[in-house]
Amino acid sequence: MHMGYAQDMADRLPATLPLPDEFRALFDWIETNGFFMPSTAHPGDRLGLLGREPELQSGRVTAILFRVATPAQARDDGRDWFGDAIPDVEKRLVPFARTGGDGSYVAFWLDEDGQRQIVHLGSEGLVCRLGRTPLDFLRLLAIGYDEISGDRLDDPDAPPGKTGRNTAYRAWLVERFGVSVPAKDRDILGEIPNGLAGTSDDPFWRWVQRILNVDSRETAGPGRAPASR
Repeated sequence: MHMGYAQDMADRLPATLPLPDEFRALFDWIETNGFFMPSTAHPGDRLGLLGREPELQSGRVTAILFRVATPAQARDDGRDWFGDAIPDVEKRLVPFARTGGDGSYVAFWLDEDGQRQIVHLGSEGLVCRLGRTPLDFLRLLAIGYDEISGDRLDDPDAPPGKTGRNTAYRAWLVERFGVSVPAKDRDILGEIPNGLAGTSDDPFWRWVQRILNVDSRETAGPGRAPASR
């Protein structure tokens, strides 16, 4: 049986974007170990971590704060990023974690084929898919970078600058799902869109560019980060 945190997070998601089973397992593991810190922006909410809060503060676990946005928050965040260009944006794009001190987020996205994807929304405008499956994303976290944000994604061939991060999380992931953990994020992500190139095969990048080209108002754009979690 799944625990309270996983169900609380699942209940915030629209029917179009159900919580992946891999994330339910992760959230149960987080709750079993008590890997939480309180949300200052949303009193009463807990932020799920990959270790204890002191480990987060000392850099011994990757800095990611899990908290699924409520429908109203997802709608507000979507409008901050894209204006009114996406009707019912809260059914297409739901932030579920803050991934860096720069204000970057990771979100569930319903693509044009009706498939759920996991995507990066960078505070400086970088947008991309973060792996092809939910398990890819969980493997990405296990590599042990300090955070998954713009600076990190700008250099996908670099290994983590520090060893020994996420020891408990990596052990759980490998045992629970029988997967391997690569040495660098390029092995999961492939090509990251170059902000200067103007073209990319990344499906989320292409979708965002199409949306922004439809809505040309200067107030719209993915570079405007939502409120702190």
